[in-house]
Formats: sequence, structure tokens, C-alpha cells
Amino acid sequence: MKSGCFWYTPPMNEERGFLLTSHSRDVRGRCEFRYYGTGPAGPFLIKVSPGEPLFFVSRDGPVGLTPDCRRVPLDLVSFDGTPVDGLYFDTLDRYYRTRRELRDGGSVLYESDVRPEERYLMERQIKGAVVIRGTGARRRGVTEYQNPRITGGDHRPSLRILSLDIETGRDGTVYSAAFHGTGPGEEVKRVLMRGQSGPADPEWLSFVSDEKALLQGVVDFVTAADPDIIIGWHVIGFDLAFLERRAGALDVSLRLGRGGGLLRLKEQRNGSWAASLEGRIVIDGPGALRGGFHRFDDFKLETVARELLGRGKDIRPEDDKVAEIERRFREDKAALGFYNLEDAVLVTQIFEKTALLDQLVTRSLITGLPLDRVHMSVAAFDFFMLPRFHRKALVAPDTADVVLQGHAAGGWVFTSEPGLYRHVAVLDFKSLYPTIMRTFFIDPYSRLMADTDPVETPAGIRFSRSCHILPDYLEELMARRARARKEGDPHLAQAVKILMNSFYGVMGTPGCRFYHPDLPSAITGTGQWVLKTCTARLRDWGYTVLYGDTDSLFVALKQEEQTDPLIAGRDLAARVDGFLEDTLQREYGVVSRMELEFEIYYPQFFLPSMRYSREGARKRYAGLRQDGAIDFKGLETVRSDWTDLAKEFQQELFRRFFAGEELREWIRRFIEELKAGKFNDKLVYRKRLSREAGHYVKTTPPHVKAARLLDPEGTRNLKEIAYIMGQEGPVPVELFDGSVDYNHYIEKQIRPVADGVLFALGEDFDSLREGRQLDLF
Repeated sequence: MKSGCFWYTPPMNEERGFLLTSHSRDVRGRCEFRYYGTGPAGPFLIKVSPGEPLFFVSRDGPVGLTPDCRRVPLDLVSFDGTPVDGLYFDTLDRYYRTRRELRDGGSVLYESDVRPEERYLMERQIKGAVVIRGTGARRRGVTEYQNPRITGGDHRPSLRILSLDIETGRDGTVYSAAFHGTGPGEEVKRVLMRGQSGPADPEWLSFVSDEKALLQGVVDFVTAADPDIIIGWHVIGFDLAFLERRAGALDVSLRLGRGGGLLRLKEQRNGSWAASLEGRIVIDGPGALRGGFHRFDDFKLETVARELLGRGKDIRPEDDKVAEIERRFREDKAALGFYNLEDAVLVTQIFEKTALLDQLVTRSLITGLPLDRVHMSVAAFDFFMLPRFHRKALVAPDTADVVLQGHAAGGWVFTSEPGLYRHVAVLDFKSLYPTIMRTFFIDPYSRLMADTDPVETPAGIRFSRSCHILPDYLEELMARRARARKEGDPHLAQAVKILMNSFYGVMGTPGCRFYHPDLPSAITGTGQWVLKTCTARLRDWGYTVLYGDTDSLFVALKQEEQTDPLIAGRDLAARVDGFLEDTLQREYGVVSRMELEFEIYYPQFFLPSMRYSREGARKRYAGLRQDGAIDFKGLETVRSDWTDLAKEFQQELFRRFFAGEELREWIRRFIEELKAGKFNDKLVYRKRLSREAGHYVKTTPPHVKAARLLDPEGTRNLKEIAYIMGQEGPVPVELFDGSVDYNHYIEKQIRPVADGVLFALGEDFDSLREGRQLDLF
């Protein structure tokens, strides 16, 4: 429309939202990028067309490319200075075919393994949240935008969640499917069950005629509920995988995505499964908990629910679950429906209790990765670093072309003579590796530019003082974390901490395109220098340094400092901090970004010996706090592969030891009670299976033997096993008959723990037995 000499442009709408999924496809001969998300107005779809997939090749590289590839000389070079051209494609099909042909022909490609739709977001620094400016059209409940202007934002979504759980039969079919929907709007509970309805069936229970109708009912219910997130317990590897197999057998299309997109499952390198659905994210409970650093004895739904919610599944662990499911399906379908629904509800409540989705959203806003990939630290590093390298006129190699060139040394760990010590202050470097990277300007770009304004680390590796990327970002992240902690935002503080701590590991793995051995070596080498230098100065000042581990020093306070150990600890940390700052400025010409703080005071501190030795153990100690609590590091009480028997024995043993109470008679009574069966409920070992039980060939450890007894046909795909050592060997809990090998528990669980303390009293398990001070056997 024209008005006078001015063109009139209708005002565009502006919507803020959060991205859920990104995909690309060929539509009518052109590539299209598709981004589903959700905002205050509900779900939306951004279509970018034409999208141009691209990667880079050396300027003197492949020739004779097809006409549908646009080759553009660029002012970019590779890490070794080779000029590169960009190859731009109209279609994904040609992009992937050309990439394959060039690789097969031996050509060196750059960044050809970056997903095109993700590159589009990277280059615009759109991390999770987005601001959309354009005119949208509402179609089938989704607002569609065609080529809008999009920029990064800060929107936190209100997500619609659907918890999914299925029950299956011995015949390999699906009996029922349960749904629990939460989020904006009303709570939804529904169970779809094969069979006939009865007069007293609950309102949440619906019946279908056969399995095919049940599968179609799942598709219809998910479509109607329209969740942003689907959650469950092993929901990808079991529930969705099972539904996919049965749908294939019965000719049902599992169109569970927005817009009718098909479910796609892919097995990962580590044996886990990933699910791809346009417009929806699928999140598995155990994986999300592990990624959020939650710890449980095992990750069975029953175990986690009991610990977090105080209640468990409707069928008790000691019951024969399979037989009971079969009975309920035959005789009491409402009871089976309740069991099915309760599992879905438990998963919802675990997610709510742990605020898992809030954590994942925060990490997505920090990294730019979708909710189900925020744990992928290499991908997060790519998202941040690639656009910045491009702005420095550099392109990165394909990950497949990165070659391992040796391993970096680890952190420095040292210990003293084993035994009991008193009045110990723990001094800890806050975020040691990130602050080393800031102090010495360590990052992939500064390594490449090391000849410009160089600074040398204590490890003898040079970086550029003025040409760098990561140190400034780390400074920004550390300030952001400090604000989050001050403002009471634990999710943001944790997300920033996880991201910062990942950088060292990422740069040290050949799975990262920015890997070079100088990067991790410079960091760990400097870390070792820091600990050794500070330890030497403390000893020069007359302190006994008992133990050190990577970023911490355990120092025995002097006698005159023991009357007010908290003030003494803070003063000592400040004194060492000042010494380190002066040393770094004098010897290396850098401003220290490291900060040593007084972390904790232990009135009593115990260093155990190594097994079968009198040398001090590393990464193992117990410290008595002022409030009477005991901190355990590396000991059995904090290890998931030891029984509750050993953990509780060790906790009480140290309580008595630190309190100066009698041990000999107590140990004797404990073992008598063990042999009398008092602790039979604490004898269970819980172990994860790294692969299927039948795939263990060279050795057959006890947990594998137990798994084979529980699943002799290898059809249950067991990920974890709980077992007890019986008289005939390891027996799964489900098959245990009450015959315990108590001698095994005495020798393998009690003896190692007891010997860890008894040596400090001049005794051990054997000497007590031989001297008849303990009548154990």
C-alpha cells in the first residue's frame, strides 16, 4: 500500500516462545528448516524456506561438482591456514549425497557434520528462547510462521506434560496404556485397556476391542492432549520401542508428533535410546535424574519413588509382578488399570519433586540445546564456539578428522600416613579449572594465536593474552552464577556450574572438533603447579598439609589456632590466596583469577590405609564435622555397589570411633546378629549391566550370573540387577530362597570396612580372631 511518498508496512506481531524441536526437510524441491515451540499463545511452528545447508571445503579441493551446488570463495581459513570455500545446497538430498561422495573420494571437509537447522540457530545465537516477529496463521491448534524475523529471547515456558506408561503381557502384546497429563489446564488421567467395560469401572478407564485399536487410541489420545513433553520411566527404550514394534506388526502408524509426525527411535552409541518427534520432546526419568546428578541405590521406579515420595508401586517388589499383571488382566482389569495409572502418576510426581524440567529448561537457555540433549557437553561447546570462530575468519574440522594425540595428566593427589588427625581445615579453590583458563587465557582460539602477545603457563604451553574467546565467556558465566546464588535461583546456578566444568573435559576429548592435547595439558599441568606451590609454601610456614586432591588442601591447624578454627581457616585461605596472586604476577605476568576459600573445619579427620597395605589411600577419607555429622569420601557408605549392611556398619563404626567408644565388643555383637539373620534385609547388591547379560564372555561377574538366572532367555533387556549372595552363589532378589552365605558378607563387606579403622588401634580383623578377642567364626 502506498501513501504519498512513503510505503506503508503493516505492523508485525511479536511473540515470545521457547523452542522444542528443530528439523529440516525438502519441500517442493527446496530445503525447509522447521522449528516447533511453545509460548503464551500455545504451540507454534516457524518455517524457514529456502534454507541453505552448507559445509566447507579447501579452495584447491574437489572439482567437477554438480550444478545444484553453489560454491562460494570465502574469507575463511582452516586451523592450519588453508583457505576454504563454502558449498551451498538447495536441497538436503543433494547436500547429503555430495557430502557422502566427497568423503568417499578422500576430500577433507569442514563442519559437514553440523546439522543445518542447528547451524541456523547457532549463527543467530538463539538459545532455547526466541522472539518471533511476523504474521502467523493458526492451523490445527498450531500458529505457523513463514520466514518470520527471529532473535534470541529469555522466555521460560509453561509446559504441557504427559506421563506415559504401558503394561504388556507374556504373549508380547500391549494390555493397556496409561496417561497422566499436567501443566496449563486441568489434570488428565486416562487408561486405555483391552477388553470389555463393567458397571463399576472408574471414569478414567476406557476399553477398546483389540490391540490394534489400543495402539490407535494411544495416537489419538496424544494428538488430543497435545503435550509439549512426554515423560516416563524407560519410556524410550521400553514403552515407545514396544509400541513401535507392535504398531509395525499391526500396520498402525505411530504419528505421535505435532502435525502428524512419525515417531522415530535411534539407539545411541552407549546403548541408550533417543526418540525424535516433531514438536514434542520425550524425556526419560532415569536418564534425566542421572544427568541432573541425582544419586540413588538404583534407578528402578520403586526405589526412586520410595526415597523421594515415600511410597512405591501398586504391586510390591517382593511379589511376582509378571504373574500379578497376568492375573489382573484376566480377572480384575480395573486393578491393572490402577497399577498402570499409578506408575504414570509416580513419574509425574518424581519430575515435580526434583524440578527436573525446570533444570532442563534452564540448561537449554544456557546452552542452546533442546531439553533432551542438554547433557551433551560437546554439542553445547559447538553451539557456543563455532559462530565465534567464524567471526574470527576460521572454520573447524569435522569431528571424524580429529586424531587423539595423547592424554593429559590428571589432578595432583597426595596423602599422608593413614590414621586419625585433629583440627583440620579444608581449603578449596573455587572452580579451579575455569579460573586457570581465565588466568592464562586458555582456549582453542588463543592456542592458535599463541604467537600474538604470548603468555606461558607453568606447564610450558603458550597462549595469546589478547586473542581469546572462552576466558571472557567464563567471566560472564561466573558472574551469572554468583547472581543466581544471591537471588536464590539454584537451577541457574547449577546449570552454569555444569557448563563451566564441562569445558575442560570437552577440550580434552577427540570427540570434540576443537580438541588439542595442549589444552587439557595446560589446564591440569597448571593445576598441579598451583597445588604443589601452595603446599610447599604452607609447609614453609610450619603447617602440616595432610592431603591434597586436584583443587583442595587439608591442613592441620597450629595449636594456637585451634581455639577459633573458623577465623583461622579463613585467614589462612586469604594468606595463601595473596601468596599465589603475588607469585603469578611476578613469575608469569598474569592477574590471578583463582580464589582459595576456607570450606570446612573438621575437629577430627581420618585417612584410611590402602587395601592390604599400610600406605595412605587416595580419594578416601572421613571427617567429623562440628555438628557431629560425618563426611565420607570414596568410602563404602557413599558407593552404590556396596550393600546397605556395609554402609550402615561403616557409619556406626566411625561414629563410635570418633566418639572414642568401645569397638571390639560392638563388632562381635554385630557379626553375631548378622549370622542370626537380623540384617537379611540389608544384604542386597545392586549393579548396572553395561550390556546384555549374554554378551559377557571373558568373565562372568556375580551380577551377570544373577541376571542370567532371572532372565535365562535374555528377553527382558535388564539394565540393573539386585541380588543376594546365597549358599550356591549370587541369586536375584526375585528368586532368593532365604539361604544366605554369611561368611561371604563377613569377609567381603565387614572385614574391609573394619580393617580400615582397626589398624589405627593397632589391631586388625585377623589379629583379633587369632587372639580370641573376637569369637567370630
